[in-house]
Amino acid sequence: MVIPFFIALVLGIGAIYWILLKNAADKIHTQYGKLAEAYDLELNQPPPTLAGFIRPEPSVYGELDGRELSISVPGKGLQNTRQIETVLKLALREKSFSAQITGSGLFSSFRQRDSGGMQRWKIGDEQLDAALDVRTNQGDLCAHLFEDGRGQALADLIKAGKGSIYIGGGVLAYAELGLIANEAVRERFQSVLSLFTSAAEAIEGQ
Repeated sequence: MVIPFFIALVLGIGAIYWILLKNAADKIHTQYGKLAEAYDLELNQPPPTLAGFIRPEPSVYGELDGRELSISVPGKGLQNTRQIETVLKLALREKSFSAQITGSGLFSSFRQRDSGGMQRWKIGDEQLDAALDVRTNQGDLCAHLFEDGRGQALADLIKAGKGSIYIGGGVLAYAELGLIANEAVRERFQSVLSLFTSAAEAIEGQ
């Protein structure tokens, strides 16, 4: 009786885990579908494998106002860890400009990546300088990121999502730990798109 009971227990746990995985994947797929519909993007959903126990995350890509756009989950975790992050990328025509914006404080270094020797740049606003760690190779261009109310919006965004912004090589990128699995996270990524579009125009207009 022990062996059949053990087999039934394993099968039961496996079935519950399969259902949980499917429900989580369905929620993520729904949010990506809404992003694709809102911005007329192509939705890519790789099929599940291993009898549905491995369900790759979806992605969207296309153009927004003539700029290449993608939202996806990179294959490797943050700084080669197991932490999964979602990354939004929007094309920037100014390719020489580089910057990195993270939250300031004791744990900000965990969100900073290779800054390429860029020094910390001061925004000039006491509250924003206390909230954000900004590093850039062109302070004059970086200043445009914080004009027209974008500074506080960026600070609020990074605080809410514990995210980071990286700019370089003609790309504006926002990275946030976790997956787009609910309305609140999806709406935050849509706010990023609005900010990035406005910031890109301001940077390129100089």
